[in-house]
Order: sequence, then structure tokens, then C-alpha cells
Amino acid sequence: MHLHPQLELFLVLTGSSSVTVRGQTQVLGPGALALIFPNQVHSYTALEPGTGAVLVVCDLSYTGGYADTLLRSHPEDPFLSGEKLHPNVPYAIQELEREARLQRESPVFGPLIQLVLARALPQLSLAKNSAADRRELTYQISQYVGEHFREPLTLGTLARELGMNKYHLSHVFSEKMGQSFPAYLSRIRISCACSALAETDRSVTQIAEECGFESQRSFFRVFQQQLGTTPLQYRKNARSPEASPGRGGG
Repeated sequence: MHLHPQLELFLVLTGSSSVTVRGQTQVLGPGALALIFPNQVHSYTALEPGTGAVLVVCDLSYTGGYADTLLRSHPEDPFLSGEKLHPNVPYAIQELEREARLQRESPVFGPLIQLVLARALPQLSLAKNSAADRRELTYQISQYVGEHFREPLTLGTLARELGMNKYHLSHVFSEKMGQSFPAYLSRIRISCACSALAETDRSVTQIAEECGFESQRSFFRVFQQQLGTTPLQYRKNARSPEASPGRGGG
């Protein structure tokens, strides 16, 4: 289980996958789509060998006028079968994947994502995020960490800000988010670093500091552990013609 502040599109091509969003679980077959709005806890499990899917994780800057809807509401049922999908939707999602493989940025990213939303959102029943949703602990965690990950941040600091015992908070991370607090924080910091490495010419030392790492040494160690490569090699690969930023695991 995990959550993040981007929109996520999960389209099954072959086989079947079990997808859980906000506690709802459904088995999706070929042609089915899951739309995961920002800050919604979710997970995927392939149910048979050879299962294939397209996963698109996109920043809300690509969603145009839909950003407010995505932030203020959530689907009561986030799953759409292939029979319900307009043909434009799987086409646009697969085009997004192809474009991302060819170049880091493309002028068609925004239009394609907005086409998916224009066709898919009318098929969904949306509920406004309530005060209870905003009080939901996972929402508070993701919001606070998203705003403060560049600062020195510990489980104890987060627990004090949320007004709870740090041992209980540690249990919440394990049970609801499927990972430890250090792993969650490192994942967000590495995501920040990857964007900066791919999109800017700032030095590795500067990026490490800006993304919250206490030293370049710890940055290199965590980067290697999570991605199996060095920051400089990642930058080189991200700027090659075959690079595919904008996609990634959810």
C-alpha cells in the first residue's frame, strides 16, 4: 500500500490484476482501468503470469482544469471495465507510454492526459473529500511530509505535529502504508532528486541538500539502494533519447 500526490492511471492490457484503492479491491481484466486520484492509498498485485499493464503517474500540472476536481474529490468506484471505456482512453494511455519512451517532455502529455479525464470522469460517480477525509491520518501524513520532506524530519517530529505517540504512528506506517517511515520519507526525497537530476543542471551536492538528505554520502547510498544506479548515471540515462520520465511505479 502507498499513496502520493500525483494522478495515477493503471490500464490492464493482458492477464489480470487485483487493485485496491481506498479499501476497495477489484480484479481487473484486459481493457479495464483504475483511476487513482491524488493522496489515495492503493496497491496492485498481478494475479497470473504474463499479466501486462500500462502505469502512468502524472503531475497535476498536466491535468489542466481538472486539477481542482482531482484534489477536492474522489471516485466512489475508481474502476472502469473495458466495456465502459471510450476507445480514446486506452489509445491515449498507450500513446502516453510511447511518447514517454521517446522523450523526457512532450507537448502531447497534457492533451493526452486531459483527453483521458474528459472521457473517463463522466463515467465515474465522484464524492467530495469531506472534513473526515482531510482528518484521515494517511492524508495528514502525506500532506505534512510532502510539505516538509526537505527539512530534517524524524518519526518523533511527525508524531508531535500530528499529536500522537510515535510508536503508534510507526504501526500506522506498517499497517496502512505498507512501509516504514524512513522508507516512505526516502522514497519522496529520491523522487524529488530524480526530477531535479533529469530536469536541471544543478550539482549532485546541491540536489541532495535541496531534497532533504543530510549528506552527499547518504544521498548516494539511498539512491543506489532504491534505483540500483548512481545519481550521475541516472541523469545521463534520463537525458538519453530512450528515457521515459513521467512514468513509474505507484
